[in-house]
Amino acid sequence: MVLPPSVPDWMRPRGLPPHRMPSAQALQRLRSGNHRHLRQLSGESAGGDITPADFPYALVVGCMEPGAAGEELFAERPGAIECVRTAGPSLGADAMAAIEFAALVQNVGVVLVLAHPGCAALASARAARRATGLNLSPSLAEWVQTASAGTAGEDPALGHVRALRARLRAADALLTLTRSGQVKIAGGVLDPVTREIAFLPDEPDDFVEECDPPQRPDSTRYGS
Repeated sequence: MVLPPSVPDWMRPRGLPPHRMPSAQALQRLRSGNHRHLRQLSGESAGGDITPADFPYALVVGCMEPGAAGEELFAERPGAIECVRTAGPSLGADAMAAIEFAALVQNVGVVLVLAHPGCAALASARAARRATGLNLSPSLAEWVQTASAGTAGEDPALGHVRALRARLRAADALLTLTRSGQVKIAGGVLDPVTREIAFLPDEPDDFVEECDPPQRPDSTRYGS
């Protein structure tokens, strides 16, 4: 059995609130932010606070293609959301380190896996996985495995999000946080035309252990 990772206090940023934003609240904030972004695209004034947030409350794992991920999709103040952008997206060593750092050190409440239809990176990864005789570099060969996960069906983007979400939920380093409900691993598919994100519902076998009631976070510190 793998022991839960331990993060020393000296790794945490100075001034970080002792309690993370509740995961359900963090996910709802992402949903509301995308709705706000759509209203802004239709002509509504942006308004709101543009002061940089002290700490992020969410991390988005998205594709590196232009417009496929970014804070602007959630109409957030700078620094409230971190974005890890890779081809696909994928879950290489650097991406996993960034996700674990956000969850274990920065106390984010939600990690969102975000893909989009028509992704050229997913198409390339799927084709490369089916091909024979390729002489790829070790880095690209490793990327093909994670970037092609779940893409065999009729909806590659949706299948890919589900596959990566399942991998993150089962990751040893995150297991204590995800099973206790402290961190939610969410999934979404971005419509590249309308910019609307279709958030995936939780799967029926999601498991949340009994835990102490979450303490009320200092919302002024997490980009509110």
